[in-house]
Amino acid sequence: MRAKRLVDGLNNSQKIRVIVNGVGFYTTVRGVEDMCFTVQRNFVLVALNSIAEGRRQGRDTTGFATSYEFDKNEMPQRLEIQVDLVDVA
Repeated sequence: MRAKRLVDGLNNSQKIRVIVNGVGFYTTVRGVEDMCFTVQRNFVLVALNSIAEGRRQGRDTTGFATSYEFDKNEMPQRLEIQVDLVDVA
């Protein structure tokens, strides 16, 4: 049985490079589900969905970077995210 696509428009096996607050690592779209921190995982998924949306609209989108500001336990937090597709055909 095939696994459901995590991000519509991207293969689960697509390799990606993720940088979160200056710490970078390589994984796959499917590997994002294994990220330890929920907030970071959710914002990486938002970035992947932005990449997929750009590709659906016909743009050659291969990366997305932004910063998010949110409150966690009544303390303001800032999270800088960069996601790039690796080996895009």
